Amino acid sequence: MSTYRNVKAQIAKLEKQASDLFKKEVDQVVAKVRGLIAEYGLTAADLGFTAKLSKVVKGLRKKSAAAKKPAGIPMYVDPVSGKTWTGKGKQPTFIVEGLKKGKSKNDFLIAKKAAAPVVVVKPAKAAKKPAAVAKPAKKVAAKPAAKPVAKKAAAKPAAKKVAAKAVAAAKPVVVAA
Repeated sequence: MSTYRNVKAQIAKLEKQASDLFKKEVDQVVAKVRGLIAEYGLTAADLGFTAKLSKVVKGLRKKSAAAKKPAGIPMYVDPVSGKTWTGKGKQPTFIVEGLKKGKSKNDFLIAKKAAAPVVVVKPAKAAKKPAAVAKPAKKVAAKPAAKPVAKKAAAKPAAKKVAAKAVAAAKPVVVAA
């Protein structure tokens, strides 16, 4: 009768044999394909590899750019699975399904769920330190009113001269007969 350990050891041994055989066969296939390509003078374009390679390279560039780009701050959360959504791009299924059920996007907001934060107080520290007391607000001295801007001394006499001419012109001239 075989034990569990014996069977696991046999499985590991067979997996190693399978990988060794696979490597040998791949090497033989690659050598055969290279021989056929050389014999018939085939190019990558003849085999249809150029279009696929450019798509693969573009796909790699997109993945690396997406990996460097920050994901953004999540705004919505699925209460069941915990998946989040930033609010940008295609709406996830939990939002779409919620809208079909009559809910709004506001029902999935993270800020709504975090409105009542949970405060954990450790008993050892709470016993040693007294509770913080709110300090009274400091009084701020009122700023003095802005002083009126003094008019230039030269402007006053000129204004008086103009006013005197206007008054003189307005008075009728009385001539004694």
